[in-house]
Amino acid sequence: MKPLIIMLTDYMEEAVCGVDDLKDGELKDVRVGDTDVLLARVDGQYYALHPKCTHYQAPLSKGLLNGNRLVCPWHNACFDVRSGHRLEAPALNGLPTHEVRIEGDQVMVRLTTDKESLENPMSTPDPANNTTCVIVGSGGAGAFAAEAMREGGFTGNILMLTSSSQAPYDRPNCSKDYLQGKAPDEWMPLRTPDFYADYGIEIRTGQQVTRLDPQKKEIELSAGEGQPTERITYDKALICSGGKPNKLPVPGADLNGVHVLRSLHDSQQLRDLGQQGKRIVIVGSSFIGLEAAMSLRKLGSEVDVVGMEAIPFEKILGGRVGKVIQGWHEKEGVRFHLGRKVGTIEGTDTVEAVVLDNGDRLPTDAILLGLGVKPNVDFIAGIDREEDGSLRTDKQLQIADGLYVAGDVATYPTADGSQRIEHWKVAGQQGYTAGMNIAGQEMTYQEVPFFWSNQQGKRINYVGHAEKIDDVIYDGNPEQDDNFLAFYVQGGEVKAVAGLKRDTDIIAIRELMQYGQLPAVDKIRKGVDWKAELVTK
Repeated sequence: MKPLIIMLTDYMEEAVCGVDDLKDGELKDVRVGDTDVLLARVDGQYYALHPKCTHYQAPLSKGLLNGNRLVCPWHNACFDVRSGHRLEAPALNGLPTHEVRIEGDQVMVRLTTDKESLENPMSTPDPANNTTCVIVGSGGAGAFAAEAMREGGFTGNILMLTSSSQAPYDRPNCSKDYLQGKAPDEWMPLRTPDFYADYGIEIRTGQQVTRLDPQKKEIELSAGEGQPTERITYDKALICSGGKPNKLPVPGADLNGVHVLRSLHDSQQLRDLGQQGKRIVIVGSSFIGLEAAMSLRKLGSEVDVVGMEAIPFEKILGGRVGKVIQGWHEKEGVRFHLGRKVGTIEGTDTVEAVVLDNGDRLPTDAILLGLGVKPNVDFIAGIDREEDGSLRTDKQLQIADGLYVAGDVATYPTADGSQRIEHWKVAGQQGYTAGMNIAGQEMTYQEVPFFWSNQQGKRINYVGHAEKIDDVIYDGNPEQDDNFLAFYVQGGEVKAVAGLKRDTDIIAIRELMQYGQLPAVDKIRKGVDWKAELVTK
């Protein structure tokens, strides 16, 4: 029987499946005319949405539906399938929805929009509201916080202060496609200037905050030599100032040609070097360091990586997975010098060589430091620091009256103790939580961490957090299979999981972790159908 199609001047409606074709929790790609639509069923109700994630256009039918939560397979953005609203970073926008009705035994979908994304409903500023909220920092935490304030109903003034010359942009891309020259400049901003103007979010770039006094609720800005200090008072504030790159404490580290990768400008400089085929030594076998190694190698650079670890990522991913990732890079021509430290950097005005602690000399035109960061909080007065320099928050991410913290600078409470996580999705979700709290919504931060890393075109997804690894359980063979899961056991429990090409499993595992329902270690050793496990909970 031919499908039923109804066409009017302003919309199209079409039968896309039978009422019993999908079970609760199932997703299906369908077409209405020439338009692709994602069909979902929850509690006997059908919903129709735009089929691609608003973050990087991942096919959402390859993701997972848990109740009303629709989770993207690539970077775990999350949407409410009923409304299309964005629930979790890294997506900023929600999904447009279409009308669904049942006619006889057929599910009918009526197209109601041609948009590919929609902002969550947000308030606009009220000129009569003189309340001021200041955001210090313009990374993922700051960007999501500003929008969460408006989403939460805050109608006062929002001022974002950033030392960067840029409004919020897609920082994770700085070590990947943008560094490789595959992502144009216009892709990088998270929002247009018009968006920030429409919602009354004032962004002041090139601002150096020199002091924040929580008692006076006052922020001081450096106005330049010979200029009077500018002071701004706030009613509420958010500190999301990110991290400062760790330095290399060896002779020659102050020469020209020593780079870090923390900004769009840094990425542009490194891309120029890569396109010239320069020799580059990367000090530190971190995730960003090896993503940069991948990108610079693709541009034609000769790349050497120096790392203190015997195996990259061994403390986080375990030796077997770390060795496999090292092999991916070596296959593409990246050279490793592991278990080594830098002894000195040679050069007159510009770096010429890196000399290792065993005497090996690596000629180079430039050096990229990938040694991690420390919290950028020197400007904050009267607040105790943790040992690593971070700021301890409560469950609402608050550290003082009207003062909140998010992102790389935040140490926050969890059921397993305090954690500080330096990842984009975490920063975005913390910023969102803090922003909603500033707006008066009383939200606690209790998200299971998630991050991803692109290593030589292979996306590793990681969920949870393990301080140390007592044991690793493998589902699949990392050395032989093109997909696997690695479960990291600490204190007799699985605390974190890494996966390659096991996207829906990782989603199900994170959802189970979120609600404290992960199976015991013995059951995981025997093998688990993760989607089925989630359905039974």
